Amino acid sequence: MTGSPAATRSRHRSHRLPHSCRPALTLGLVFVAFVSAGAPRCVAQAEYFPPESGIRMSDSPNVILITGDHLRWDHVAANGNEAIVTPNMDRLVREGVTFRSHFTVGVACSPNRASLMTGRYPHAHGVISNGIKLPQDEVTLTHVLRAAGYYTGQMGKLHFWPHKDRNHREPHPPYGFHQMRLSDEPGCYDDAYGRWLWAQGKDVRENARVTMPGERPPFEHYTFEGEDHTTHASWVATETITFVRDSLARQPDRPFFVHAGFYAPHPPLNPPESAVRLYDGRALPERRHSPGEVELLPAGLAATMKGLLQTPEDTWDSYRTYFYAMVSHLDQNIGRIMEVVEDAGIADRTIFVVTSDHGDYLGDHNLTGKSGRPYDGALRIPLIFRGPGVPAGVASDELVEIVDVMPTLLDMLGIDLPKGNQGTSLLPVMAGGDGRDLIYMQAISNRMIRTKSAKYWIDGRGEEVLFDYSTDPHELRNVTASESHANLLDQMRVLLIRKSINARDPLPERIRPY
Repeated sequence: MTGSPAATRSRHRSHRLPHSCRPALTLGLVFVAFVSAGAPRCVAQAEYFPPESGIRMSDSPNVILITGDHLRWDHVAANGNEAIVTPNMDRLVREGVTFRSHFTVGVACSPNRASLMTGRYPHAHGVISNGIKLPQDEVTLTHVLRAAGYYTGQMGKLHFWPHKDRNHREPHPPYGFHQMRLSDEPGCYDDAYGRWLWAQGKDVRENARVTMPGERPPFEHYTFEGEDHTTHASWVATETITFVRDSLARQPDRPFFVHAGFYAPHPPLNPPESAVRLYDGRALPERRHSPGEVELLPAGLAATMKGLLQTPEDTWDSYRTYFYAMVSHLDQNIGRIMEVVEDAGIADRTIFVVTSDHGDYLGDHNLTGKSGRPYDGALRIPLIFRGPGVPAGVASDELVEIVDVMPTLLDMLGIDLPKGNQGTSLLPVMAGGDGRDLIYMQAISNRMIRTKSAKYWIDGRGEEVLFDYSTDPHELRNVTASESHANLLDQMRVLLIRKSINARDPLPERIRPY
């Protein structure tokens, strides 16, 4: 595509792509795939060497978006956890802005990834849970940047499509990416990572193999059997580095956008020995739980929370150590990407963004993983910006959501938001302004809101949970039955109703009064 950002903005005023697909470009390597039966016969493109776009890196900085999976906000040492080893993310925090009260909006992987890349709530883009395809007419951040002239790449986990029972050799819809090397799991599929492992040799492939989702035992953790450079995290970093170097070699003045989709620290926990050794003799923070917290919960929710109550503490300690090692290995590979950018002399023209799709309870409330339960361990995630236009050394505790990432980046780049976007630019918050009044989170069977002082959760059966942070910062005491909290409960109920109305999908637009 050619033309300046200003010339291309008008093409993306609508947040939905036309149902007829755009013609494939005549230059470059193009592959074509017909997607699932009954779907429109759309063209999936991988244009590795597209024509020059006409914009320049000096005016439009590069963007490197890095996502972890199961990565909590407090799994960055600079966010206040001295027990974890994350020197590279810590450096990004020192040199940029960290949002320490940044939240998911969709609880699970696919909903939040879709919300990150569209700036829309799950009910708007339609991916309310895992197992749903992101509609191909949704406009992503990548579509907008590509239309503005950026060269775009996806490396690693994207999870816009369900990955169970899928042929991972078949081309994937591009969603605006010029290059895609997809791997939604760390070694169980014949995807881009699996095929790369086979190319290194049968032993390399087998040393990296993991069990299939749904077949993994609780608390599965072990040391990675292969060499460090063959882990999934190392592969994602290597592919990202290759993309950056290739972009600079072929079109050195053209800005690029690349998403480095890391799987770590998502279980199964299989960090390399070098990362495990970082935690020899290192004490981890105490788990947040209390003996009577389950009894205070509504019956349906409580029934789902008793399975791990008798887990020995040494099991938790070992599991959590390996989880921390996974985070440190992720951090090491983030550092590799940072180093390449610096060595290329483009650090002052590159925006780094680090975030996650959701967190992990990791022993808090005697839970692991993520779910639609009302706890910050799975819902509160890191968000770090560093680069041109970003102030240094700012730590904000204002409430922000994952839908705010896309508007922030486009605001930094001077590109208009597409219609239907429901996020808010965080540039004023970086400068000391206020964030959101509340966070709105959606799961397939419940809804939540969170303010700075309280959290309210309700499910489809009418069961309710209320936490009062003024007396219970770690969410250990449900106070819905407390008479002294009756007014707070009513206030939060009203706030949820109002937010659910105000967060309605703005598309399709109302264009006439009748």
